[in-house]
Amino acid sequence: MTYTLSDLAWVLKTLSDSGFKFVLIGSTVVDLELRVKKFEDDIDLFALEPSPLIEEDVYRSKAEEHGWTMSQTSLGTPKFIIRVPSGSEVVVEFYENIHDFYIPIELLDEAPYKSIGGVKVKTLRPEDYIVLKAKAGREIDIEDLRIIKEYIDSGKLRINERVLKKDISLMPEEDKPLIVRRLKSIGFRV
Repeated sequence: MTYTLSDLAWVLKTLSDSGFKFVLIGSTVVDLELRVKKFEDDIDLFALEPSPLIEEDVYRSKAEEHGWTMSQTSLGTPKFIIRVPSGSEVVVEFYENIHDFYIPIELLDEAPYKSIGGVKVKTLRPEDYIVLKAKAGREIDIEDLRIIKEYIDSGKLRINERVLKKDISLMPEEDKPLIVRRLKSIGFRV
């Protein structure tokens, strides 16, 4: 189900007002840079507080309080299905560093604030998202990177190659060569 920029802003404000602290980390980061007005993907958030693993009961009580449906992501972290005032349903997935899911703390700390429909939210930069997609390396991630590269090549999206290289330097040593190889194979200059 699609939702609008004002739906996105409403969800982020409602979560913030309910005590959640987070960084926007998913494909929405790129969609916002592209100035998309309608969204289809879920909203991926890196939870800063409360912990999705240690304090799952907080998530459950907030879901009950607001009438949201709660389930789990593939990593076992909380996922909300939230009905927004426009009538659409928005899926919100919460993550933290667990198993193979890893975002360097520096990326989270340096995430800039962006105004989304008048709501100030910390968001990863597109460069951060690109490196994280290359690290994940699943077939769908590589396809997403190809689409992002097309946006860059067509001038619809601009990235800073210095930031891209800095982000790679923050990744675990064992992952760096594979990230670079994947990005180069798609045409990124790293």
